Amino acid sequence: MSQNHEKTEKTTLKQKLSLLIHKNSKILLGFLTIIVVLVVGLLISNSIQIKNLEKYTREIEIIQDSYSELSIITDEIEKEQAVNTILSQIETLVKNSPKNYALQRALFIKGNLYFQNKEWDKAAEAFSTVADGFQDSYLAPISLVNKAIILEESKKIDEAIDTYQLLIEKYSSVSPDIPNSYFSLGRLYEQNKDYDAALAEYNNLVDSFPDSNWTNLARSRIIYIESK
Repeated sequence: MSQNHEKTEKTTLKQKLSLLIHKNSKILLGFLTIIVVLVVGLLISNSIQIKNLEKYTREIEIIQDSYSELSIITDEIEKEQAVNTILSQIETLVKNSPKNYALQRALFIKGNLYFQNKEWDKAAEAFSTVADGFQDSYLAPISLVNKAIILEESKKIDEAIDTYQLLIEKYSSVSPDIPNSYFSLGRLYEQNKDYDAALAEYNNLVDSFPDSNWTNLARSRIIYIESK
């Protein structure tokens, strides 16, 4: 008797489940359709992203090759034309490319081109864009160093100091330019006649990087300042 009752319960449960599926078949079908559409959409999106990545990678490689070839061009008119062509290619890439390696590389080359032409404001802007937009990139600390040098060339000493301080604050563990940055800070503070701040930066260099070549220079500056 109990076995028949158990079989009846199982049959009833199957019937209820079958009825529930039948009643909600349209909902289930719609749900499955949505899942399929989403999966197909993701696959298409990934495929497009891969193709775009390949496209912009090819473009930046062409730009990089053209930039490297500038060093062998001796005719100034020809070089100027080549630079303008590269800048035009970079502007097109920057306008269309998503945030990726090709974009940061293009901006970095742009900064170098303007730097070489002594167009300080444009160079600083390009390097700032790299440093701000790609903070985890190996190009970010290099861009900050370049920006600081440009600001010095532009006689914007306070902004250069801020940039060196930002570099030390964010990239002390990864940038090989930190000793030089400490020394540059001390030198710039000396220019501003802020000798206490200069001593502080020189001593930071001595304490943090005792074996650096910049440290020997810092020790000399410390002796000079303290003897005044």
